[in-house]
Amino acid sequence: MRELNTKVGTLDDPRKIARDVSNTGHWGNGDYEIQISNDEDIEYIFSLMKQLYKMKSI
Repeated sequence: MRELNTKVGTLDDPRKIARDVSNTGHWGNGDYEIQISNDEDIEYIFSLMKQLYKMKSI
């Protein structure tokens, strides 16, 4: 499991892979949690990470 360091509502995730953990106790500092369940999801997860990188670099 990994967390994406961004606020809830800022991520465009049509497949709903990222889980909202903003109101739960968790380790880390992001509001979204991602579990990689199979290697078919990796490219999609990279696209979510690129999306956040572009937001942060603006």
